[in-house]
Amino acid sequence: MQVNELLTVPISDLELGGKAVGRHDGRVVFVDRGLPGDQVVVRVTRAKRTFAEARLERVERPSPDRVPAPCPHAERCGGCRFQELRYERQLEIKERLTRETLVRLGGIASPPVAAIVPAPERFHYRNKMEFSFQPGEDGAPRLGLHERGAFDRIFEIETCLLPSPLTVEIVRFTQRFARDHGWRAYHPRRHEGVVRFLTVRHLPITGECAVHLVAADGEIAALETWAREVAALSPAVRAVSLLLNRTRANVATGEERVLVGSGVIVERLGGLEFEVSGTAFLQTNSRQADALYARALEAASLEGRECVLDLYCGTGTLTLLLARSAGEAIGVESVPESTEHARRNAARNHIANARFEAGEARAVLREWARGERPRAPKPEVVVVDPPRAGLHARVVARVAELQPRRIVYVSCNPATLARDLRDFTARGYTLAEVAPFDLFPHTPHIECVALLTRAT
Repeated sequence: MQVNELLTVPISDLELGGKAVGRHDGRVVFVDRGLPGDQVVVRVTRAKRTFAEARLERVERPSPDRVPAPCPHAERCGGCRFQELRYERQLEIKERLTRETLVRLGGIASPPVAAIVPAPERFHYRNKMEFSFQPGEDGAPRLGLHERGAFDRIFEIETCLLPSPLTVEIVRFTQRFARDHGWRAYHPRRHEGVVRFLTVRHLPITGECAVHLVAADGEIAALETWAREVAALSPAVRAVSLLLNRTRANVATGEERVLVGSGVIVERLGGLEFEVSGTAFLQTNSRQADALYARALEAASLEGRECVLDLYCGTGTLTLLLARSAGEAIGVESVPESTEHARRNAARNHIANARFEAGEARAVLREWARGERPRAPKPEVVVVDPPRAGLHARVVARVAELQPRRIVYVSCNPATLARDLRDFTARGYTLAEVAPFDLFPHTPHIECVALLTRAT
């Protein structure tokens, strides 16, 4: 098997990252855009002794689960790659992959995996989308989404079925405005230019919308006019701001300069209200987040008197929901701005039994254990909601040393969840349940709520 060789491959499965899996002459072949049940012709892009990677050339015989993609950009977009797979089949695969990952990486022989919770909406479910600027061949600015597998190539969108229609309208307006006013698009390789990203957050429950232009410099032609005209597109647009990112890091964040409104919008989750600014974290699927948090609250099984510790609490969403049913809730968050948002959210919702500690979870737990930080808690319940990398081994150890009777683990990565569950079970905890949720239809992403209990 050699690079550029054409192969005919039957696709049998999908792997956790979303690539299709087939076999050719006993070697595993990972294929972008194949689906289980397809027979495809592929071109080898990488060949190793035990596996190969390949690019789809054509579908020779389609899977019975293959359906027409409703989005005109499906073939080139790097976003919702499973549009062509029947949704019920997507759910079956995600539930099975969760179970298999817990067996393979977690060493859990018969993991107690509940039925996956489907998304209430299959399209238009994202409350936040980031779009990238890039100079075209003629130097004119282009604004759109990344091509599949490329960080330095974008295409201008006609539509997108993941965010709200208002989001698409704002993007199309900004495309025209940027061209008409000669904005200089930033090039991610050469690090030249000014405008870098456009982020639109349109919250479905309250209907409020915020628009953030990310740029390497504040000198942008007719910037104030653009902001006013974007705000005039809909009464839903409550905030427009400029985020200055002068670094080489290709991230859609930066120092905020408010152009229209207060810079803050509000979403409602679990009956509480939460402020959201340009850089604050909020679950991207509001309606499914409601169901996810409800399951986490159910797993915590609070009776009204407990102390609850919430690690990686962000802007305090889950901490405050927990506080309503607890004696005290303590959130720990490493991003100072998020901690301030959490405190404001507590005041906004008149919740007095929640407090927030600024600091990285590993350091805060260490300082409490050594008596170097005051007001060390003795929690009956610990909730963790880490990023994709999961928990540091010392965080697992420190949490286990606290001896909470329950640990609720909210995960966005089954692989790191499996690893951390293995470590908790080695420290005397029993896995009671893992509930997978589909927050992102047509993508490989899987969220889970896991419950661990301490043996008594």
